[in-house]
Amino acid sequence: MTLGEHLEELRQRLIYSILVVLSIMIVTLYFGSEIHKILISPYRNVLGPEAHFFQIQLMAPFIIYLKTSFLLSVLVALPILLYILWGFIVPAVDKRTERWGKFIILFSTLLFWSGLALCWFTVFEGFLRVFLVVLRPEGIDPYLPIDEYYDLFFNLHLVFGASFQLPIVLILLGRLGVLSSKFLFFRWRESVLIIAVVSAVLSPGPDVFSMMMLLLPLTFLFFLSAVIMMLMEKAD
Repeated sequence: MTLGEHLEELRQRLIYSILVVLSIMIVTLYFGSEIHKILISPYRNVLGPEAHFFQIQLMAPFIIYLKTSFLLSVLVALPILLYILWGFIVPAVDKRTERWGKFIILFSTLLFWSGLALCWFTVFEGFLRVFLVVLRPEGIDPYLPIDEYYDLFFNLHLVFGASFQLPIVLILLGRLGVLSSKFLFFRWRESVLIIAVVSAVLSPGPDVFSMMMLLLPLTFLFFLSAVIMMLMEKAD
């Protein structure tokens, strides 16, 4: 294929990806009110069913609906988008690499969704409770601006989702010969210390709870990655 044909195929795949996201966005926009009620449920679980938000910026609710719809559409369509883009690379790789690519796409998506699920079910509500109830002095209104709440919601969830890509990074570095399972097991203490520092930096607040909820699964994923790398090295 010529360079022009490669660029044309890439353009078509990008168009397909955009169409997939737009199709899901139509659905998420239609159910926008119901989705909003679900996403603010941790806030109302902490402050009560009558808890409300402040609107500071004129366009904030409209922008939030669009932003929420877009991000949710990308998250839902993530494996499809990765598979479409992977199809552009497949002709340049051998069969074995193609199989590994499909495995990495599936594994990466599951890890990302697992990070989101962990944050939603265990971390986010506890994080709100710490800062809106436990550490809040008397006489201060705990209610948040709506745009600040959603920024915090998406930033914290994306931090967990992205952090759970640690096994993908380590395994890829192992396949490239940069790291080995022997090195990871030998340097596990230093690695856990680095993970602890990263968890403290990425955690959105100074509370130990959110740091530990990121540190513990990342430590588990680190050792899981080392085991997978060891098995792959033996298979080679």
